[in-house]
Amino acid sequence: MLNTAEKVSVLLLRLSIGWLFFYAGWSKVITFFTDAKDWTAAGFLSQIPGPFAGLFSGMAGNALVDYLNAYGLLLVGAALILGIFVRWSAFWGIVIMVLYYLASFPAEHSYIVEEHFIYALVLVVLAAVGAGRVWGLDRALENSGFVKSNSWLVKLLG
Repeated sequence: MLNTAEKVSVLLLRLSIGWLFFYAGWSKVITFFTDAKDWTAAGFLSQIPGPFAGLFSGMAGNALVDYLNAYGLLLVGAALILGIFVRWSAFWGIVIMVLYYLASFPAEHSYIVEEHFIYALVLVVLAAVGAGRVWGLDRALENSGFVKSNSWLVKLLG
C-alpha cells in the first residue's frame, strides 16, 4: 500500500507523462480539422539514417500511420490523465515509444538511453504500481459490477 507522499508522486508522474502524450497527440490531431496542412511523419520517416531506416521509410507518407500515431498519442495521454485503463494505455504508449526509439537509433544526443527510452520506463513503472488506482477512474471501474463479472478486465486497469 502506498503512503500519501508516494500516491502524490505517482499521481504527478501519471499526469505529467499523460500531458506529454496528450499534447503531442493534440498538436497533430488538430491539424486534421483545420485549414492547416495535415500533420505527417513523412519528412522524418523518409530521412532516418539508422539501422532501421528500411523499416520506417516504408511507412513515410502513409496516412494510416500518421493517424494511428496522432490518435494513439492523444488517447494514451487522455487515459493516463484520467487514470482509466492505465495498464492497457501504458502498453500502447510503450509500443509507440519503442518505435520512436528505434526510428531515432542511434540517438544523436545520447548513447542508448534517450528520452523515448525514459518515457517507456516511466510507463512501465506506472503500469507496475497500478497508477490508475491512485486517484484515477480505474479504482471506480474495478469496483463496478461489469468488471467484477468480467474479471479479465482487471488486467487492463490499474
